[in-house]
Amino acid sequence: MAGLRLYLGAAAAVASRTLAAVTVTYPVPSTTPSNSVELDSAPVGVSMEFFMWPSYMTNISIATDCLKHFDELYGKKTPTRIGGTTQDRATYDPDFDGYVSYHVDHPLDAPMTLTYGPKFFDLISAWGAETTLGFNRGDNNFTNTMEAALTAQSRAGEFLLAIELGNEPDLYYLYWNKPVATAPWNETQEGANAAQWAQAFIDSWDGEQPILSAGVYGVPLSLQPDGPNMIYLVSEAYNETVKAGTKVYCAHAYALSTGTDLQTEMNHIRTASDISQFKDDVALVNSIGRDHIIGEAGFHGQDVDIDATLGSAVQMVDKTLLATSIGLKQIYYHQGTINQAYFNWWSDDQVEAPFYGGYFAALALSGGDHIIASDNGTDSYAQYIIYKDGSPFKAVLVNTDYYSGTGDRNQTTFTLTGLSCSKTVKTLRMTAPSSDYTTTADTSVAQQLTIGGRYFSNKDCAAIGEEHFEEVKTSGGKASFTVGASEALIVYL
Repeated sequence: MAGLRLYLGAAAAVASRTLAAVTVTYPVPSTTPSNSVELDSAPVGVSMEFFMWPSYMTNISIATDCLKHFDELYGKKTPTRIGGTTQDRATYDPDFDGYVSYHVDHPLDAPMTLTYGPKFFDLISAWGAETTLGFNRGDNNFTNTMEAALTAQSRAGEFLLAIELGNEPDLYYLYWNKPVATAPWNETQEGANAAQWAQAFIDSWDGEQPILSAGVYGVPLSLQPDGPNMIYLVSEAYNETVKAGTKVYCAHAYALSTGTDLQTEMNHIRTASDISQFKDDVALVNSIGRDHIIGEAGFHGQDVDIDATLGSAVQMVDKTLLATSIGLKQIYYHQGTINQAYFNWWSDDQVEAPFYGGYFAALALSGGDHIIASDNGTDSYAQYIIYKDGSPFKAVLVNTDYYSGTGDRNQTTFTLTGLSCSKTVKTLRMTAPSSDYTTTADTSVAQQLTIGGRYFSNKDCAAIGEEHFEEVKTSGGKASFTVGASEALIVYL
């Protein structure tokens, strides 16, 4: 798991909704707008909980099978991050001959201590993806961490995209009582310690620089007065040498709520409120010539059963596109303890609903070079326009209303204006029978969560069924698209 979090509630309340038909209309600028944001070529990545990394690579074949779909979209291996709470519980042992060693009383528990050895890094080379690798700062043993990092550089250096020194250090004292954290562990203390570790790492690293992924904060706001935060880290704590050695700045993105009501939690208003918390951080990081990423994301940070639903997948699509539209360069979705974390994309024998959301978001963004959000986040209906080579490429329409599965399903009409495309456009829909729908491990029945009518096999993640594109006519530069509650639609312009 990513770790315990205290969330403070969204800044905006979700408006009441009825089943009355709703129409939203937004123009589609004919050329890439000046306020659009440049997209990364691989904007959706995967994060693996540190102690689970060997299991995902050696025991859970459905995980690597599913990631091949992303590889095909990107034309390269899916960007991968290895880290999480257990990276700050890990001790490197150069003489240990296995991947990782730990003891837990229950197989769904995360270990409080663990040991890993050089073979841990060999899995990075075998996987062959651009990898952000996390190391232990919380236990305050720089010598051990540096020995591990240098071994990783020697055994997997060509694949190392960035190095994290610690995971969610803003929570070190408040939740984990880590040895490095002294009371009250405020912005000054954490910032000074982060800078000290970064400088020592830069002085000892014999690979290419910049290399550090900095910050890695659990939430984009302070949980206590003057708590650790990105603004202070960049503006005050880091000197020019450390900034030069820092490749990207990183935070994590889970819902800023502990709620369990799917209708409220999945709504675009809630998501827009949460993502808006990153805007100032992104602007500051961009001002010094660096990118801001989300190194770990999910629906909720704790185990909430609604995270395994269609509603979660829809929220993931909305979160991903909204995050990229404000300048967050990449977003890595976290895979926690196998068979335990509801936001996981897979169980050991099943493709879970969140995978559909991650893949649909990557499918929507793939091939584009810029994105804008059409709406202002004040209702349930999100619209994004993706550009390629200066022209509209795709529109993504997301209806975040809740549907129980009984009675009439809310149908919202999105009207796009200013179109200059052909008389007919094709669309691809993600849908399921209800917002609460979860996938099943029963291979004798077809999954009812589909993308263009297709679903993913629990055996090898193969796409099953014939892909179905819907067609919509345009007239006078306008076209209207019907999107049901808890559905998302890609429009190919």
